[in-house]
Amino acid sequence: METLTDTRPTFSRLTDGKTRHSWRAAVPAVVVIVAVVALVAYLASNISSSSQRASAAERDANQYREQVAAVTKQVGDLQKDVALARSPGRTTVIIEAPAPAGKKAAATTPRPWAAVTWGELPDGKTWMRVNAYGLAQNLENGKAYQIWLQPASGDFIDVGAIELDANGSGYAMKADLPAIDQGKAVILTIDASGAKQPGQTVARGDLPKLQSTVTQAPPQQAQDQNPPGAPNQPQQNQAKPGTDKQQMHQGK
Repeated sequence: METLTDTRPTFSRLTDGKTRHSWRAAVPAVVVIVAVVALVAYLASNISSSSQRASAAERDANQYREQVAAVTKQVGDLQKDVALARSPGRTTVIIEAPAPAGKKAAATTPRPWAAVTWGELPDGKTWMRVNAYGLAQNLENGKAYQIWLQPASGDFIDVGAIELDANGSGYAMKADLPAIDQGKAVILTIDASGAKQPGQTVARGDLPKLQSTVTQAPPQQAQDQNPPGAPNQPQQNQAKPGTDKQQMHQGK
């Protein structure tokens, strides 16, 4: 009697074979996925670095533009100050404190005085430059020497505090003052810081009557019917010579 051999595949062999083949098939996919992830990370890192560099470059460019603007403004202000310092102005007024009583006191006590130069700007405004001498260096209660412009009408205008040096000399300058024909007097005073009106008057001088040399733009003239540059066209109601005669001859 013959024995039958079981030739059916066992479960373990089937599963073992499929397992080995499934991992082999998955290896390329895993490699591709890992490569894609690495590439995405690399690109993200580069984009982030580029964005940071761009932000830093933009910030540096803004700072550079601000520095250039500040330097340009400073250069413009310096050029304006130099031009005004070299200008003789329209007039110079000497103001001097009155002499103290007594001959000895008048001979030994220096009197404060100042040369006030008044000039005109192209826009019709004026500027004032003050060179003062013989000023006391140590005033009480923190007061300082001040220059005021008295206009023809209205309140006094503060020209500025005088900056003193070690020799008792000082300097002050201000632009954007009223027109040259609006000045009445200039006053040297001793005032507290932030004073709105002149205090103790040290010296005073009247300003001469001057007329502005700034030429005003002429008023715009009324335009003709034809625009500027256009050829002159005859009016519609204007009769042309010979027209009536030609019409009469044509009608005959």
